[in-house]
Amino acid sequence: MSHSKESQSVLTSTIQYRYIIECKDKTVELEVANQDVIKNADDEIDCPLDVVLRKNNYDLSDLTSWNAREIRFVKVNDDEECVLKKVLLNMNL
Repeated sequence: MSHSKESQSVLTSTIQYRYIIECKDKTVELEVANQDVIKNADDEIDCPLDVVLRKNNYDLSDLTSWNAREIRFVKVNDDEECVLKKVLLNMNL
């Protein structure tokens, strides 16, 4: 008797992270490299925004020039977005 192995396809979910920056006139989405994602002191998933900006050839001054209103750090799992952190910006300060 011979055994034949049936191949099984295993679907794995792909988790990605990104920053979404809502500005007055546009939305900027920045991909986050997996190696930049950390767990902070509160055991929450986080990623330094300045690192992501720098890797995309931007800096914090670009937030002002874009007239940024809100910054969201999100996890994307199988096309579903989950907001991990949201910061509202008041540029009038």
